[in-house]
Amino acid sequence: MKSLIILHGLGKGPADEWYQSIAEIGKMKGFKSFVPKLPTSFKPNLEQTYNFILKNFQLDSNTTLIGHSSGATLILGILQKLPPEILINKVILVACPIDPFLTDLLHKYVPRQDYADLFPSAWDWNKIKRSAKRFVILYSDNDPYVQPRHATEIYSRIGGQLIEMPGYGHFGINTGGEKLKDFVELIKYL
Repeated sequence: MKSLIILHGLGKGPADEWYQSIAEIGKMKGFKSFVPKLPTSFKPNLEQTYNFILKNFQLDSNTTLIGHSSGATLILGILQKLPPEILINKVILVACPIDPFLTDLLHKYVPRQDYADLFPSAWDWNKIKRSAKRFVILYSDNDPYVQPRHATEIYSRIGGQLIEMPGYGHFGINTGGEKLKDFVELIKYL
């Protein structure tokens, strides 16, 4: 059976933003949908999240992963760590940072050290690319936290679809408005 796993962003949980809405629509499209509460929400930790995901979910060629912000970064890290025999069907990255050098506005609220365990020491883009069949990378021109350079760098390394969504902020209600309550535009990429 097709599965959909949505990883929330820093300081968020399964009931926040558009996560449950997308999970419900996924169910209507035949996915078994999950929005797990990640073990380290306020200080994302790649190693702990990787172990948690592998312990609780089956990842295979029927799996679609969606990550928002640090949740998207965690997905890249998970792909890098996966055994070579595991191939994910599709990965959708929404406002994905690839390093801790984000906007000054974000660092007013979230110190860089809170990201210390989010990023691997180095990205293995070839391994990441080999771990999924398809990639969709979404970013906004007015994201107040994650600069567009992150999305374009990911795209230059792994390919896929690079989608700019003007006016969507950080893809949350606070920065992108009420249209992000359900984020129905995301469904076409499933």
